[in-house]
Amino acid sequence: MYRLKYNLLLSVFLLLTLPGLAVKAQLRDTMVNVGNHSLHFTLMEEKGIPIVFESGAGNDASVWRKLLEPLSSKLGAPLITYDRAGFGKSEIDTVNISLTNEVKDLKTALQQLGYRDRYFFVAHSFGGNYTMKFVTNNPGQVVGTVMIDIVSPYLMTMERSKSLKSEYASELDNIKKESLGFYHLVLNYEASTAVLHEVAGKSPFEEPDRSLFIAALKKFADQKNNRRYLLAQNAEHHVFYDEPDLVMDEIVKLYQKTAFE
Repeated sequence: MYRLKYNLLLSVFLLLTLPGLAVKAQLRDTMVNVGNHSLHFTLMEEKGIPIVFESGAGNDASVWRKLLEPLSSKLGAPLITYDRAGFGKSEIDTVNISLTNEVKDLKTALQQLGYRDRYFFVAHSFGGNYTMKFVTNNPGQVVGTVMIDIVSPYLMTMERSKSLKSEYASELDNIKKESLGFYHLVLNYEASTAVLHEVAGKSPFEEPDRSLFIAALKKFADQKNNRRYLLAQNAEHHVFYDEPDLVMDEIVKLYQKTAFE
């Protein structure tokens, strides 16, 4: 599977978007039609504000699977993971694919699943872009978010997005055969970066970009007083693989702080 070319030790970054249960649930898989295609969801259905998980670039919802049962035991909250268009079991509308449309489709699907107006998000890497757009599109509806090594707008400039796209240029034919979702993600790098800057204001890499990435996340956290930055010293980019207890503890603390206010 192709992924963004990131490799380093990094951080758990937490964003409080707004100030404002323990029975073992069963996983349910379902397809939800959002117009011209269907998206695949996996849910643990409970009572309360749902926690929606946004995967990083190149990943489907399976990356979150090991967190679901422990989190369900700790919180008893609805847990929702999904494959973005073209990944996993989800279909893709190749004519209308864009970050903006994908976020609209996610809201449509959540409403069809019965979750209409209050949400909590956990986002990883490029998934932070989708979450920030969702927050902007739905003011007052997202009570809190946990951002894990998200692509900060202070680092993902238009120049960098063009550079990343050019790195994949010679591989596009193979990428298209392997993953339509990732193929269109690469094609839309500049457009997605423009949306990121539009919704967030002014990514993990090897050095020297590694230090720039950390500084960019810290700057993003310091931009508003309802954001908090936390560095996981011994974790790589998928922090929830290396330090799952740390990630779950932060999700639990922030969810309890925001979802019950």
